[in-house]
Amino acid sequence: MTSTSAIPFLITRPAGKADNLLASLDDDGIAYLYQPLITTAQVGLKTQDIQLLQQADSVIFVSVSAVSCLQSQVDAAVLTAPLFAVGQTTAMALQRWLAREVIVPEDQRSEGLLQLPQLQQVAGKTVAVVRGTAGRELIKQGLVSRGATVRYIQSYKRLPLPLDGALLCQQWQLAGIRCIVATSNEILQQLFSLVPAANQYWLQQCDWILVSPRMQDSALALGIAPENITLAVNANDSALLAAISQLKREY
Repeated sequence: MTSTSAIPFLITRPAGKADNLLASLDDDGIAYLYQPLITTAQVGLKTQDIQLLQQADSVIFVSVSAVSCLQSQVDAAVLTAPLFAVGQTTAMALQRWLAREVIVPEDQRSEGLLQLPQLQQVAGKTVAVVRGTAGRELIKQGLVSRGATVRYIQSYKRLPLPLDGALLCQQWQLAGIRCIVATSNEILQQLFSLVPAANQYWLQQCDWILVSPRMQDSALALGIAPENITLAVNANDSALLAAISQLKREY
């Protein structure tokens, strides 16, 4: 963390997913606090999960955790179908494991994935989505509307870290946090669950960098004003860094 009298940015990406962003912030001299709110734990695969991977017409991975927790349980030879990843970091993890082409959208969100030409004509096809125990419902909805059968393979689960929300909120206020960077609805909701109701007004007054219109809708429902929300172009590190850098210039 860069040393300065005021620390305007709070980064909440899960541990293991924030390293590149934090390194870039350090390089650019942007002060921040880093506080992950959730962690992940592997979920054991069922026999039918392996069969689905073998039989699917396409396999979509939603995160690096989805890849790593599957890799530790499945032989690479099982995966012969075309591979898709929501983001570039996930695609790189797949390529390191399987040494195969992975299709990734320029818009590294569920919305961008659904715009890929390879996923337009999927009627009658079976698509496996490797993910955690919740999330990314938009992908299923979009593909089912095109006639695909979508099946989930849950290779990991998310767990909230045992944190003292009242103490953290006090520390964030004392540090001078002005902007909170949240990259999933789960993280956004967890912040409001952690912080006592009496302190949630402070959360609502902060600036927020979010990564999708769906997150923006959730933020508005939590009482965050639209003028306090910045949507990053993508959910990847470079897009987050660009949004943070722009706000820093405004500060």
